[in-house]
Amino acid sequence: MPAATHINVVYARILPGTLLCLVLLALIPPAANGGEWTGSISAETRLFPRSPLYPEQHGHNLSLALRARYYHEWPDRNERFVFSPFLRLDQHDHRRTHADIGELYWHKIAPEWELRLGVCKVSWGVAESQNLVDIINQTDAVEGLTSNAKLGQLMLNFSWVQDWGILDFFVMPMFRERTFTGRRGRFRAPVPIDHSRTRYESSMRDWHPDVAVRYSHYFGALDVGLSHFSGTSRDPRYLGRALGVTIAPGSPLANLTGARIDSPFIRLLQRIPSARLLPYYDQIEQTGVELQYIYRSWIFKLEAIHRSGQGHAYTAATGGAEYSFYSVFQSAIDVTAVLEYMWDSRGRRALTPFQNDIFFGSRIAFNDIQGTSILTGAIVDARTGATAFGIEASRRLGNDWRISVEARVFANIPPNDIMTTARRDDYIQTELTWFF
Repeated sequence: MPAATHINVVYARILPGTLLCLVLLALIPPAANGGEWTGSISAETRLFPRSPLYPEQHGHNLSLALRARYYHEWPDRNERFVFSPFLRLDQHDHRRTHADIGELYWHKIAPEWELRLGVCKVSWGVAESQNLVDIINQTDAVEGLTSNAKLGQLMLNFSWVQDWGILDFFVMPMFRERTFTGRRGRFRAPVPIDHSRTRYESSMRDWHPDVAVRYSHYFGALDVGLSHFSGTSRDPRYLGRALGVTIAPGSPLANLTGARIDSPFIRLLQRIPSARLLPYYDQIEQTGVELQYIYRSWIFKLEAIHRSGQGHAYTAATGGAEYSFYSVFQSAIDVTAVLEYMWDSRGRRALTPFQNDIFFGSRIAFNDIQGTSILTGAIVDARTGATAFGIEASRRLGNDWRISVEARVFANIPPNDIMTTARRDDYIQTELTWFF
């Protein structure tokens, strides 16, 4: 892409979000009335030691990110207002340059109920390796291959708080598409994704109203969560399009992931310059369960879902345990070991790489003034031995700065694995963050 065209595309993606943020800022009450701004600015660099799989990709990358949060509270009315904008500028990938309103909502608290109205973020799940039940917000996939970043979701959330538990009701009038890495970015799809031709099962497209309900409570040392979601799937399928012809959603070739990632059809699309993959969003029904039981230094966890409407109905689960060693060798260091297993009844046809995999890792907390911590982990495919290893470390520098280092290594990735397009995307990332 020519430099001028790239700049125009960047502006086209971030300008609407930036203008909306400025308008909302003008409507927010001044800080003198009790509001408070906090946030951070981060400079991130990624180095990819191995040559890329595709010629358009880069070997290093720089980016800047702004995260801010405005909080205003009216104690006498038990109300609060939250606004959290986000902006990232990326050196190479124009798809990763984007702005988003992660949160923009009004929150009312009463003795037996709560109400949130606006753009919110909601997190469900107890597992370390993946959160199957976490379906309210769309994934912001351009933030990183293993990032848990989410896009803000417009919603009405009513919580009924009782002694027997909490019932949460959600109404979401608008759907948000998943973000994807561009052709020049790492962790990209084997065939470019055409965002302008996104397809939906619903004739209402992204205006189909989604609803969800969740019950949560604790029984002694056992925490329980039961949920049901009805609406547009946050996980798209992909339809191949070439020479003016698009594969129908019901075709056996429509699920271009899992065992089919290196299929003859995908290899054919790669040889056609104009070929594209079109995201397709099904209407689904998903029921989920979360269980967490604490026994002394042990925590046992389970997440499971049953989903219908996205091809054949399927069941998936993630379960395991973690054990904490406190004051290791009579020091201030705590170490937590984690072991989990991930299973998906679709097998190699799953839309996720985690369908028969084992995760093991550890969290090391130094409990020092600088908040030093280290996270390590590896996911191993129980059938093929494909392995994704990661390590993250962070430490505060004074009161206003933090440095983080992250590394990812992919090994033994077979050509027909869903992770095959990232097999040369090992990277080392350093991030320096200033908090204000």
